[in-house]
Amino acid sequence: MRNKTKQMGFTLIETMVIVALIGILAAIATPNLLNFLPNMQLRSAARDIYSSMMRAKTEAIRRGENVTLLFTSPGNTYTMFLDNGAGGGTAGNGVIDGAEIILVPATALPNRVSFDPAISGSDHVGDGVSFTNNALIFSPRGIPVNTSGALGMGTVGLRVMDTNGNAIRQRSIRVSSAGRVNIQ
Repeated sequence: MRNKTKQMGFTLIETMVIVALIGILAAIATPNLLNFLPNMQLRSAARDIYSSMMRAKTEAIRRGENVTLLFTSPGNTYTMFLDNGAGGGTAGNGVIDGAEIILVPATALPNRVSFDPAISGSDHVGDGVSFTNNALIFSPRGIPVNTSGALGMGTVGLRVMDTNGNAIRQRSIRVSSAGRVNIQ
């Protein structure tokens, strides 16, 4: 006599029911995930810029030299460099001169995140950055200054766009005249 072993497994009908349930759940969850993604990218970009500002401030104090965070609106990028005038330039001019050391190369904002044109400075209109010449310069004391040496407080505005090119949400990163950095 042979013993029949009990075979375990799923029937075809049970498998089809599970596949149908997974399909329904995916159809419900996908739109919510697509709405959540742009906001997550905006928050991430704001935290990255905040971290870069704090690093620039720390590097300026540690090195005892000006450190600049330069924002490029048309390309939606930012670069951090040691603004010490190496290579014949002027220290603290907010421009990458010849031999100045790049601390963080050009970093692009995530897809659909850009500088918010609602933010502008006195020397430019609607490019998302209110710092003079789009340069946040930290002095060796960790105080933000502008290219003329005056206090350089300002704001960087970010926005996220939907697939149709409409702004969904905005955030800003502000630097006070004392060097305090806040995300709003």
